[in-house]
Amino acid sequence: MPRSLRLPLSLLAFVGLTFATGCSDPCDTYCETTADYIEFCLASGSQPEWQNASDWSTWAATDKDDYVASCQADLVIQLDGAQSGAAISRGCEDDANRYLELTERGLCADLP
Repeated sequence: MPRSLRLPLSLLAFVGLTFATGCSDPCDTYCETTADYIEFCLASGSQPEWQNASDWSTWAATDKDDYVASCQADLVIQLDGAQSGAAISRGCEDDANRYLELTERGLCADLP
C-alpha cells in the first residue's frame, strides 16, 4: 500500500472503531464512578439526604454491583432510543468526572 494512503486509512479505521464502540466506555465509567461515590457517601455522608438514604435501596439496588449492573442496563436502553449517543456519552463523562472529583475530595453533595 502506498505510504500516502496509510495515514488516511488508519484514521478512517480509528473513527469507525470509535463509533462502533458507542458509549460503553464513558457510560460504564460513569456507573462505576457513581457507585464508588454512593458507597463513600453512604458510609460518611452527614447531610440529611445521605442520612435518609441509609442503603442501596434508595437506588432500587441491593448492593454496589447490583447498582452498576442496573445503571449500565438503563444506559443501554437510553442509547437504543437516542438519536445521538454522543450527547449521552458526553453526559456520562461529565458526570463521572464530577462524582470522581467529589469522592477524591471526600465530599458528599447531592444524591445521584
